[in-house]
Amino acid sequence: MNYLNHKTVIFMIVKQMLMSAVEIRAEINSYLEKVQDESFLKVVHSMLDTYVREQEKEIIGYRTDTHEPVYKNELAAELDAAVAEVDAGDFITLEELQEEVDKW
Repeated sequence: MNYLNHKTVIFMIVKQMLMSAVEIRAEINSYLEKVQDESFLKVVHSMLDTYVREQEKEIIGYRTDTHEPVYKNELAAELDAAVAEVDAGDFITLEELQEEVDKW
């Protein structure tokens, strides 16, 4: 009997290792659809919410002037703002920059 249990556990581990992210999401969704316990769903929701928030706080570098961390979500917002400025024509050309530097 123990042999079957170990074999089953090994099969489950191998199956999980071979599953793609899409398959794992589908399986998790099917499990969650069967859950009736609201308190369990709240725990799962809280865990996922915490994970997503932590991913948004991922440090991807440090500011050279202040040495403060740069977070993934902050950089994405800064990049979006910079692209919007360029799209609005709020930039100077390389030639204009060179003329400004020459005045120093």
